[in-house]
Amino acid sequence: MEKKEIRNSMMKNLKNISAPERDEKSKQIIEKLLNTEEMKSADIIATTMPMEYEINTKYLITACWKLNKSVVVPKCNHETRKMHFYKINSFDDLKKGYFGIQEPIEEKCEEINKELIDLIIVPGVAYTKNGERIGYGGGYYDRYLEDYNKQLLALAYDIQIIDELPTEKHDIKMPLILTESRIIEAM
Repeated sequence: MEKKEIRNSMMKNLKNISAPERDEKSKQIIEKLLNTEEMKSADIIATTMPMEYEINTKYLITACWKLNKSVVVPKCNHETRKMHFYKINSFDDLKKGYFGIQEPIEEKCEEINKELIDLIIVPGVAYTKNGERIGYGGGYYDRYLEDYNKQLLALAYDIQIIDELPTEKHDIKMPLILTESRIIEAM
Protein backbone atom coordinates (compact mmCIF):
# COMPACT_ATOMS: atom_id res chain seq x y z
CA MET A 1 0.00 0.00 0.00
CA GLU A 2 1.03 3.59 -0.59
CA LYS A 3 1.75 5.90 2.35
CA LYS A 4 -1.39 7.91 1.65
CA GLU A 5 -3.59 4.78 1.72
CA ILE A 6 -1.98 3.62 4.96
CA ARG A 7 -2.51 7.05 6.52
CA ASN A 8 -6.17 7.16 5.50
CA SER A 9 -6.84 3.61 6.70
CA MET A 10 -5.05 4.16 10.01
CA MET A 11 -6.81 7.49 10.65
CA LYS A 12 -10.16 5.70 10.25
CA ASN A 13 -9.05 3.03 12.72
CA LEU A 14 -7.87 5.65 15.23
CA LYS A 15 -11.11 7.60 14.99
CA ASN A 16 -13.03 4.40 15.79
CA ILE A 17 -11.43 4.09 19.23
CA SER A 18 -13.98 5.37 21.74
CA ALA A 19 -13.03 8.33 23.94
CA PRO A 20 -13.05 6.27 27.19
CA GLU A 21 -10.92 3.53 25.58
CA ARG A 22 -8.51 6.13 24.16
CA ASP A 23 -8.22 7.72 27.59
CA GLU A 24 -7.51 4.41 29.32
CA LYS A 25 -4.93 3.33 26.73
CA SER A 26 -3.26 6.76 26.87
CA LYS A 27 -2.81 6.43 30.63
CA GLN A 28 -1.35 2.91 30.23
CA ILE A 29 1.13 4.08 27.57
CA ILE A 30 2.19 7.17 29.54
CA GLU A 31 2.67 5.06 32.69
CA LYS A 32 4.93 2.72 30.71
CA LEU A 33 6.89 5.71 29.39
CA LEU A 34 7.40 7.19 32.87
CA ASN A 35 9.12 3.96 33.92
CA THR A 36 11.65 3.90 31.06
CA GLU A 37 15.29 4.78 31.55
CA GLU A 38 15.01 7.20 28.63
CA MET A 39 12.37 9.18 30.49
CA LYS A 40 14.00 8.97 33.91
CA SER A 41 17.31 10.31 32.58
CA ALA A 42 15.78 13.16 30.54
CA ASP A 43 15.43 16.71 31.85
CA ILE A 44 13.98 18.35 28.73
CA ILE A 45 11.30 16.34 26.94
CA ALA A 46 9.81 17.23 23.54
CA THR A 47 6.30 16.03 22.80
CA THR A 48 3.32 17.11 20.76
CA MET A 49 -0.04 18.38 21.83
CA PRO A 50 -2.58 15.67 20.99
CA MET A 51 -5.19 15.73 18.29
CA GLU A 52 -8.52 14.29 19.39
CA TYR A 53 -7.85 10.67 18.33
CA GLU A 54 -4.17 10.52 19.38
CA ILE A 55 -2.62 9.39 22.62
CA ASN A 56 -3.37 12.08 25.18
CA THR A 57 0.06 13.55 25.88
CA LYS A 58 -1.45 15.98 28.39
CA TYR A 59 -1.04 13.15 30.93
CA LEU A 60 2.65 13.02 30.08
CA ILE A 61 3.08 16.80 30.25
CA THR A 62 1.38 17.02 33.65
CA ALA A 63 3.55 14.15 34.97
CA CYS A 64 6.70 15.88 33.67
CA TRP A 65 5.83 19.10 35.48
CA LYS A 66 5.25 17.14 38.72
CA LEU A 67 8.72 15.59 38.25
CA ASN A 68 10.28 19.05 37.63
CA LYS A 69 11.11 18.16 34.05
CA SER A 70 10.86 20.74 31.28
CA VAL A 71 8.40 20.18 28.45
CA VAL A 72 8.83 21.59 24.97
CA VAL A 73 6.22 21.43 22.21
CA PRO A 74 6.51 22.25 18.52
CA LYS A 75 5.35 25.20 16.51
CA CYS A 76 5.42 24.53 12.78
CA ASN A 77 6.03 27.17 10.14
CA HIS A 78 4.06 25.93 7.17
CA GLU A 79 5.74 28.31 4.73
CA THR A 80 9.32 27.25 5.53
CA ARG A 81 8.22 23.70 6.57
CA LYS A 82 10.40 24.03 9.66
CA MET A 83 9.59 23.27 13.24
CA HIS A 84 10.78 24.97 16.44
CA PHE A 85 10.24 23.79 20.01
CA TYR A 86 9.17 26.07 22.85
CA LYS A 87 9.14 25.42 26.59
CA ILE A 88 5.69 25.52 28.12
CA ASN A 89 5.11 25.99 31.84
CA SER A 90 1.33 25.60 31.79
CA PHE A 91 -1.44 24.83 29.36
CA ASP A 92 -2.14 28.59 29.35
CA ASP A 93 1.04 28.95 27.25
CA LEU A 94 -0.84 27.41 24.30
CA LYS A 95 -3.32 28.57 21.67
CA LYS A 96 -5.13 26.83 18.83
CA GLY A 97 -3.02 26.75 15.71
CA TYR A 98 -2.87 24.90 12.42
CA PHE A 99 -5.51 22.13 12.12
CA GLY A 100 -6.82 23.22 15.54
CA ILE A 101 -3.77 21.71 17.27
CA GLN A 102 -2.60 23.60 20.31
CA GLU A 103 0.80 25.24 19.88
CA PRO A 104 2.98 27.49 22.01
CA ILE A 105 2.37 31.23 22.16
CA GLU A 106 5.81 32.43 21.06
CA GLU A 107 5.66 35.67 23.10
CA LYS A 108 5.06 33.70 26.31
CA CYS A 109 7.48 30.84 25.71
CA GLU A 110 11.22 30.36 25.39
CA GLU A 111 12.51 28.65 22.24
CA ILE A 112 14.73 25.66 23.10
CA ASN A 113 17.50 24.55 20.74
CA LYS A 114 17.43 20.89 19.74
CA GLU A 115 20.88 20.26 21.28
CA LEU A 116 19.31 20.89 24.70
CA ILE A 117 16.43 18.44 24.25
CA ASP A 118 17.19 15.10 25.95
CA LEU A 119 14.26 13.08 24.62
CA ILE A 120 12.01 13.63 21.62
CA ILE A 121 8.73 11.72 21.49
CA VAL A 122 8.06 11.45 17.79
CA PRO A 123 4.46 11.32 16.56
CA GLY A 124 3.35 9.09 13.75
CA VAL A 125 0.41 7.41 12.08
CA ALA A 126 1.83 3.88 11.75
CA TYR A 127 4.94 1.94 12.81
CA THR A 128 6.56 -1.44 12.27
CA LYS A 129 8.31 -3.66 14.82
CA ASN A 130 11.54 -2.64 13.07
CA GLY A 131 11.02 1.00 14.09
CA GLU A 132 9.92 2.28 10.70
CA ARG A 133 7.31 5.04 10.87
CA ILE A 134 5.15 7.15 8.69
CA GLY A 135 4.01 10.49 9.96
CA TYR A 136 1.33 12.83 8.76
CA GLY A 137 3.08 13.63 5.50
CA GLY A 138 4.68 17.02 6.16
CA GLY A 139 8.19 15.68 6.77
CA TYR A 140 8.70 18.07 9.70
CA TYR A 141 10.14 15.48 12.07
CA ASP A 142 12.33 13.76 9.47
CA ARG A 143 13.93 17.14 8.66
CA TYR A 144 14.20 18.19 12.32
CA LEU A 145 15.79 14.91 13.40
CA GLU A 146 18.41 14.69 10.62
CA ASP A 147 21.21 15.85 12.93
CA TYR A 148 19.67 15.04 16.31
CA ASN A 149 21.67 12.46 18.26
CA LYS A 150 19.96 11.97 21.60
CA GLN A 151 16.99 9.83 22.71
CA LEU A 152 14.02 9.17 20.43
CA LEU A 153 10.92 7.11 21.00
CA ALA A 154 7.34 6.81 19.83
CA LEU A 155 4.03 6.26 21.58
CA ALA A 156 1.40 4.27 19.70
CA TYR A 157 -1.74 2.26 20.14
CA ASP A 158 -1.34 -1.46 19.36
CA ILE A 159 -3.43 -1.01 16.19
CA GLN A 160 -0.79 1.40 14.83
CA ILE A 161 1.82 -1.38 14.65
CA ILE A 162 1.66 -3.00 11.23
CA ASP A 163 3.84 -5.53 9.39
CA GLU A 164 5.44 -3.28 6.79
CA LEU A 165 5.59 0.28 5.57
CA PRO A 166 6.96 1.86 2.42
CA THR A 167 10.02 3.81 3.53
CA GLU A 168 12.46 6.23 2.01
CA LYS A 169 16.10 6.79 2.88
CA HIS A 170 15.36 10.03 4.77
CA ASP A 171 12.79 8.35 7.06
CA ILE A 172 14.02 8.29 10.66
CA LYS A 173 13.55 4.98 12.51
CA MET A 174 12.29 4.78 16.09
CA PRO A 175 14.53 2.78 18.42
CA LEU A 176 11.73 2.35 20.96
CA ILE A 177 7.95 2.21 20.55
CA LEU A 178 5.61 1.98 23.54
CA THR A 179 2.04 0.73 23.17
CA GLU A 180 -0.61 -0.12 25.75
CA SER A 181 0.46 -3.79 25.73
CA ARG A 182 4.16 -3.85 24.82
CA ILE A 183 7.54 -2.22 24.54
CA ILE A 184 9.10 -2.63 21.12
CA GLU A 185 12.87 -2.24 21.02
CA ALA A 186 13.44 -1.84 17.33
CA MET A 187 17.17 -1.33 17.01
